[in-house]
Amino acid sequence: MAEDNQGLMAGMEAEVKEEEIQDEGMATANPGDVVEGEDIEGVEYERPDEFPTKFWDEKEGPDIENLVKSYNNLEKKLSEGRPKAPEEYDITALEGVDSEDPLLKDYTAWAKENGVPQEAFLDLAKKFVDMGYQSEQDARLDTENERKLLGENANEIIQSNINWGRGLVSKGIFTEQDYSELEVLGGTAGGQRLMQKLRQMQGEKEIPVVAIAGNQLDKEELFARVADPRYQSDPAFRRQTEKMFEENVPG
Repeated sequence: MAEDNQGLMAGMEAEVKEEEIQDEGMATANPGDVVEGEDIEGVEYERPDEFPTKFWDEKEGPDIENLVKSYNNLEKKLSEGRPKAPEEYDITALEGVDSEDPLLKDYTAWAKENGVPQEAFLDLAKKFVDMGYQSEQDARLDTENERKLLGENANEIIQSNINWGRGLVSKGIFTEQDYSELEVLGGTAGGQRLMQKLRQMQGEKEIPVVAIAGNQLDKEELFARVADPRYQSDPAFRRQTEKMFEENVPG
């Protein structure tokens, strides 16, 4: 009798557990878990975080039809609004630019590959040209200032240093690469003076620096260089300005 009672209790316990499992399975469900024709009453859909809310219905789940339509419309708009590059870019507005310039050819190839239209192509190209012109002007200005620091006989000093360097190359003491490094050194008045000192060590007579009579930089010009934005951003410009102060403002 005890065994029969135990069997009834064990059977009842198994039935209760089975019902609990079924209830848990119906608590939440994903849209993909529902089989066609199956009764979905009582199923709660859970929206994934990345799924857009406007294409989600709390009762019906994802609105696939409108989602696909929206995607197709977006793709169509993007393809229609994408700029197109011309077959050939017109560069006549780029004055002074050689059509065979390798940089221009590389830029043109990049522009075509990325669908850059004619107007944008010219706008960007002109900015590059202007930047190059400004850099050239700055370099010319720096060269003129360095010549002033060398004095009236700047050309004589520079030419004598050139002859000295080329002479070392012809004697096999310097290579062409060595001479190229020497040219970099000679780009400033200080570098030209250093070369003169090296020549003195070889027994050569130094060429004296002759001050430019009545043409020294005045304080206004020097302080204008200090006010120049390059004085803060360009270390070479700042060093050059400080050197000019030393040369032109005693003490």
